[in-house]
Amino acid sequence: MKTKKKFLRVAVSTPLRRTFDYLPDDDTEINTPQPGIRVSVPFGKRKNVFGLIISVNSKSEYPFHKLKKINYLIDKKPIIDIKHLDLLIWASNYYHHPIGEVIHNALPALLRKNEYKKKYEDNFWSLSKKKLSSNTHTIKISPAQKDIINYLKKCNQSISEIELYKIFPRSKRSLISLEKNGLIQKESGEHVEVLKKSIKKNVTLNNHQNDAVNSIVASLKTNSVFLLDGLTGSGKTEVYMTVMKSVIESNKQCLVLLPEIGLTPQIIKRFKNRFNVPIGIQHSGLSDIERLKHWQDAKTGKTKIILGTRSAIWTPLKNPGIYIIDEEHDLSYKQQSGFQYSARDLLVVRAKRDNVPALLGSATPSLETIFNANKNRYIHLILPTRAGAAKPPKFQLLDISGKKMYGPLSKILIDEIKNHLKAKNQVLLFLNRRGYSTHIYCHHCGWRAECERCEIPFTYHKSNNTLKCHQCGTSKKNIKNCASCKSELLRLGHGTEQIEEVLLTQFPKSNIARIDRDTTRKKNTMDNYLDKINTGKIDILVGTQMIAKGHHFPNVTLTAIVDADRGLFSTDFRASERLAQLFMQVSGRTGRGEKEGTVIVQTYNPSHPLFHSLIKNGYNYLSKSLLEERESSLLPPYSYMAFLRVEAHNVNQVKYFIKNAGMQLKQLSKNTLQLFGPIPALIEKHSGRFRYQLIIQASNRNNLHAYLDEWLQKLEKMKGSKTVRWSLDIDPQDMS
Repeated sequence: MKTKKKFLRVAVSTPLRRTFDYLPDDDTEINTPQPGIRVSVPFGKRKNVFGLIISVNSKSEYPFHKLKKINYLIDKKPIIDIKHLDLLIWASNYYHHPIGEVIHNALPALLRKNEYKKKYEDNFWSLSKKKLSSNTHTIKISPAQKDIINYLKKCNQSISEIELYKIFPRSKRSLISLEKNGLIQKESGEHVEVLKKSIKKNVTLNNHQNDAVNSIVASLKTNSVFLLDGLTGSGKTEVYMTVMKSVIESNKQCLVLLPEIGLTPQIIKRFKNRFNVPIGIQHSGLSDIERLKHWQDAKTGKTKIILGTRSAIWTPLKNPGIYIIDEEHDLSYKQQSGFQYSARDLLVVRAKRDNVPALLGSATPSLETIFNANKNRYIHLILPTRAGAAKPPKFQLLDISGKKMYGPLSKILIDEIKNHLKAKNQVLLFLNRRGYSTHIYCHHCGWRAECERCEIPFTYHKSNNTLKCHQCGTSKKNIKNCASCKSELLRLGHGTEQIEEVLLTQFPKSNIARIDRDTTRKKNTMDNYLDKINTGKIDILVGTQMIAKGHHFPNVTLTAIVDADRGLFSTDFRASERLAQLFMQVSGRTGRGEKEGTVIVQTYNPSHPLFHSLIKNGYNYLSKSLLEERESSLLPPYSYMAFLRVEAHNVNQVKYFIKNAGMQLKQLSKNTLQLFGPIPALIEKHSGRFRYQLIIQASNRNNLHAYLDEWLQKLEKMKGSKTVRWSLDIDPQDMS
């Protein structure tokens, strides 16, 4: 009796929007293949490519004799279950992105290889009984080995090998040598008894926090979406943790997304002080081994809390109990290149599929989220007051027109800084531009120092005397004279470096710290800065948006927004929303303790209605008027958008392809979709490539996606498609 032939539908990381059918190999007939198992397959000219089985079928759309056999099964059991695989397929379909690349993006790097990776078990090290009980000073050890022994002695418990490698890089040989000499001992994680920590008791919540907690806890076994809308400093994190306590007590897991890697260490500390359970981490700052370990521990249910940035949305959970996203409005949750997904939107979808609550927290919710709350799709919970004794800050709009200035800082602001420092308080200055000067300009002939690859001005960085392009990363030595007429160049505009220089001159006895991407490149630097701020070792903090969100600085009593006018006159329809969010987030860093806070806003437009609306009525009031503007213009969330982005070194190839693509879609949709463009991107040239975009808008989401499905099949075969790079961005958040 003949058995039915099985065909394996396999996803391979390729730009092609499809899967590929393969035949099982001889061994596979014995080990039944299942969806979620990794396989090695021949693909084109490559003989050994990683793929993942999507389904096992009895039929194929291709003739049997044309199908190739897989090389072998990498796994005996699926590495992801059907439910998680279905989520990846859904994301691929919704964002119209190749399923192979979606899966490749979602798996840890060590699982994207053609080799079996057994479950990673972390080793733990501790001082051996020999070290504890005998005199071992006669054994010759190196200074590095001595440091390890002293650290283990200080900790007085078993320490994870991963943690030791963080503190003592390249310590593998030292550990082996110390173990050989009997000074330390190694155990697997399963046999280690970790000392129980003293856990901080729950903070007493106010009435608004209690109401929010009760509402969420009552819905833990249902799929409800909550918007936790609370002022900065209103205690949203305490609400998260109180709810999480109930989830963990029911033996369920909590996934918490954060917008920045820089926020992760301080949140980890807070959670470790509250919960005596394993906590897993997922973000790009971890090693491949760390990411795999935390991924596996979440999948098996070992970790009860999983903290991470955008990519943590792909972490599989054995027993999901709640999904939480902090600062849900933040643009960092939208992937801007490659697979352009929204972690926030996927969190809501995933929670629905797992039948658990989703909790979206923010002091400045996105207009899309407020719209959903107004439509009663989300339950709107409000925390209208700051927690504890903290009061909202006072605002001062400072018109700097004609005022005496020290670089980017007015004399009035400098005098105010002096007053706060005299009172032994801390000061925070915000400017979302790093570097020293933003334009290098010739006053004589008008020549500008520009990046040839992007055609935007270079930024001067005084710290290393270089010119840098903040778009593509190109760097070159500083120049003092015009390349055209040899006249001396002027430096215009200002960044965080220039603020720091002015402060060092005006406050030579103060401890000043600058936090931006240039000063926090090294591992643990951001964590060290935060420790110094919280222990009072820093008097004045200067920074970009890295310090604008989520941080708790109880001794900061003065915050200054150095250049509040950026974003007032942008062509991006989201600019007012973004500026209002940043304004309120930065302002929320001051007055979070018992001392009253002040916010000074330096501006050349003190009468602008956006400032007055925010200061007088708050963000929620402004959001109503912004939503009314969107509704009258039929802009999202009152319509649905997609961008076709096309780029190439040859601008004519870009124009040809995108023009024909627009004509194709127009004919296909019979003018039921609105098309705008093609138009150049806000930054037309990037890394030597010219960039154009076609804006697609529809009043009905289903119609939009139906047309896009058919259109993309035509685009892949269209003339010129292989001479340009093109991508589709669903629900775009960035016009650039």
